[in-house]
Amino acid sequence: MNTDKKVAIVVVTYNRLKLLLQAIDALLKQTYTNADILIINNASTDETEETLKPYAQRGDILYFNTGENLGGAGGFNFGLRTAYEQGYDYYWMMDDDSIPTPTALAEMMKADEALKGQYSYLASYVFWKDGSPCKMNAPRIADDWINDAALAEKGVMRIQKSTFVGFFTKKDIVEKVGLPIKEFFIWSDDTNYCWRCNEVAPGYLVVDSKVEHRIVSNVNADIITDDTDRLARYVYAFRNRYYNYRMVGSAKNYKIYVFKKFMKILTKSKNQKWKRIRVMMKGVRAGKHFNPPIEYVTKREKVKS
Repeated sequence: MNTDKKVAIVVVTYNRLKLLLQAIDALLKQTYTNADILIINNASTDETEETLKPYAQRGDILYFNTGENLGGAGGFNFGLRTAYEQGYDYYWMMDDDSIPTPTALAEMMKADEALKGQYSYLASYVFWKDGSPCKMNAPRIADDWINDAALAEKGVMRIQKSTFVGFFTKKDIVEKVGLPIKEFFIWSDDTNYCWRCNEVAPGYLVVDSKVEHRIVSNVNADIITDDTDRLARYVYAFRNRYYNYRMVGSAKNYKIYVFKKFMKILTKSKNQKWKRIRVMMKGVRAGKHFNPPIEYVTKREKVKS
């Protein structure tokens, strides 16, 4: 394995200090050592900044404060841009409650060599604390994965999308597709980014690159069942999803998706059914004209008409 490739490990954090310290500890134990840990603090209001000062002074991490809470999408936009501007060629992105096994990054670098760089992104295998696959981070296997079936012997499988927990990409891809859309704030920013990457080159799951996601419960977030005090955030979910469907020319399928959610809320939600529907429809209305720009790390030449 070529160890000359320098990796920026981009971790976005917000008010989750205890888990963040566990994540940093795991990252410092990676067997692939030609990497720097970039902590992107989304203006946490707990003691994150003070606690991380000794880590930064020792050189264990590189620390950046965004100055305001930009959400996960904005944090990864900030972090990926920062890593690019710092001169790194490879980027491994994750949340502050992501705990990689010691060889997780080394397995990414092995896959990079096996694929001879012919990919747009790689995804770690994300599991929950009981060892089962983490549902919210399950990748979508590509319909044409069989065309690359020989790679399965090397623990690599073609996928259509993954999440930003254990997401690995490289400089030339970021130059081509730009940065995550910060205006998404939360939800669907990683799906959007994967779809943009897929237009350049395939993405792959690296089965032996393993990351534990220490979320409270192993369930997908869903407006149908989520706690009522968390409903407001689903405006972002429905708005951003609408944008993604429009991006790939599937606005009709989005309407079918919303109708199915509407019916399931009516039949399966145990409380606040109309509040859930109002939140959903607020997101739908917002998504109809939501058209944020894609930021690029290099200047784009204007296409002559």
